[in-house]
Amino acid sequence: MKRFINTSIVVILLLGISCIALLSASVYTYSSLTSESLVADLRFSMIDDQHYLAKLRTGDFCVEEQFQVIGDQWRLDAEFIKWKYWALALGLDSQYRLDRFEGRYRSTNEQNFRPILAHDLKKDTFFDIGRLSKSMGAFNFLIDATYGSSTFNDIDTTSVFYIYRTQTGLITRIKEDSMSLRRSQTGLVVEVTHPCGGLPSYWERFSVWVDDKLMTRFDL
Repeated sequence: MKRFINTSIVVILLLGISCIALLSASVYTYSSLTSESLVADLRFSMIDDQHYLAKLRTGDFCVEEQFQVIGDQWRLDAEFIKWKYWALALGLDSQYRLDRFEGRYRSTNEQNFRPILAHDLKKDTFFDIGRLSKSMGAFNFLIDATYGSSTFNDIDTTSVFYIYRTQTGLITRIKEDSMSLRRSQTGLVVEVTHPCGGLPSYWERFSVWVDDKLMTRFDL
């Protein structure tokens, strides 16, 4: 009997740790929201009329992703979460994650009838912390509010778009693409505008590993 109780306690502890890890994996898809900081940079090259190749860097800025965009403008969406006051008191900052990237048209008529193309940026997890809190209704003890924020601008192949997140949402600052200009004049030039990030914590790596295993196991 004693052995059964001890085994049960171990199983319960392991299940508890697994659940916490899965919730953490969802939280780690968001980034802390403290002061204004750079979250993405964006460049464009033209493929055809109203058809562009977008080069987007996010996260630790070590990897450049490429997306085809249709339209005259681009738009980047993010999801923000604000924790309950007790969580803020414990030092858990409000957080955000990039959600979607797409092209758009200046003309609403074109927006309604021309082709559009959108790209999902968020990473799916076994538990989605935002959806979970909404499904809990009055028993939600985690999140005070969730909301979205977007920034958009005209597509310009001679500019670099720097997207910042602030306490209130996303904003864009635009600079001339000096790298492209120097490339055309002197050959290939590699310009570093943001250093790559360091390794994630052991707990973050463990949480993501558990989440990936379950996502694979249940083919989600």
